[in-house]
Amino acid sequence: MNWVIAGLNWISGLGPMVMMPIVIFILGIIFKVKMGTLIKSSLTIGVGFAGVNIVINWFVQQVGPSVHLMVKHWGIQTSIMDVGWPARAAATWAFPLAAIVVFIVLALNILMIITKTTNTVMVDFWSYNHYIFTGALVWYLTKSAVAALVASAVDAAISFKLADWTAPLAQKYFGLEGISFPTANSVGWAPVAWALNKLWSIIPGINKIDGRPEKIQKKFGFVGEPLFMGFIIGIIIGALAGEDIGKILIVGMSTSATMVLTPKMMQILMQGLIPFANSIKELLNKKFPGNKFTIGIDAALTVANSSAIACGIIMVPITLILSAILPGNRLLPISDIAYQAMWLSAWPVAFSKGNVFRGILSTIVITCFVLWIGTALAPIHTQLAIAGGFHLANGVKYISTEDAGTHIVGFIIYKIAELFKMIF
Repeated sequence: MNWVIAGLNWISGLGPMVMMPIVIFILGIIFKVKMGTLIKSSLTIGVGFAGVNIVINWFVQQVGPSVHLMVKHWGIQTSIMDVGWPARAAATWAFPLAAIVVFIVLALNILMIITKTTNTVMVDFWSYNHYIFTGALVWYLTKSAVAALVASAVDAAISFKLADWTAPLAQKYFGLEGISFPTANSVGWAPVAWALNKLWSIIPGINKIDGRPEKIQKKFGFVGEPLFMGFIIGIIIGALAGEDIGKILIVGMSTSATMVLTPKMMQILMQGLIPFANSIKELLNKKFPGNKFTIGIDAALTVANSSAIACGIIMVPITLILSAILPGNRLLPISDIAYQAMWLSAWPVAFSKGNVFRGILSTIVITCFVLWIGTALAPIHTQLAIAGGFHLANGVKYISTEDAGTHIVGFIIYKIAELFKMIF
């Protein structure tokens, strides 16, 4: 089984720019997609992923130091070290049952497609690490391989069903035709975002505020455009960090560029993905008439939306404030706070139809739970990381990640397993 993990780690190590074209090409060969369409789609998808990652990574490089400085400037301190999502993912793939989970989830997806219990065709094999993470949590708790494998399968099944439920919204709001997002650490928050949006709809005052970019732009003109909003948001972040005027302007322009360029990179990606997805769906619909299949991919693509980007960037300083004042939290989410803030903002702004105001309210609530979950999982997360080869720094007792806290379905499964362990 080690060769499976080695192969997946090698492919994933190439990054989505190379990994996704390889996966798409192999699937295209299996599903007999026309070679001309397949080659063009594979290469275009790779270019699109490269574009999105270049813009987002560049944003993090430009703004990340200011976020760190903001923490120092305001004296924010917590007791649990955030080591970032790559460390969590690496430790997850090092889990001894990881390869078995891959085959179980793949078989489960095929079974659910055949039995018409899902329309999601999960092609993002890297994101299987989220299902593995749930299994690893349960294994370190129970030391039962059966319990761990069942936990991973349940997490995957729930994620597929949630992807089915959110697919129409994803296609309509994010403009991603034929696409769904079964990534567990994202789609698990969709029901919460839906419920919170319903709540905001019945609260007097809040239900009257329309914070959609097009409404803001209509009312305020150029000021409401992502170009200008991004600049202002970046200026505020730089100022809160206590940067000098030159750095403040750099952060402002970097944020403005991110809000303008990311959606354009997404358009390139979709030019490659849509023909491929349509070819796969056409073949599957012939084999399984009556189904509306979607291609399940990484929910990272949800960040390529002006409202999600705006909400996510605004949430960066808010998240730092929450980590400092939230009762029960001991995690300072500094390592990949910009990534996670955008991810968590996606479903809140989607269910609110782009209303950034409601999106921020919902994301604040969700972030509180993420911080609590990340704190609660610190002891077992530390065990998982050490087993995966992570070395604790001197004086550090526990590590965790904001990313771990985003796994709400996995956390619920973990708590259920904990309850059964106490009872039996």
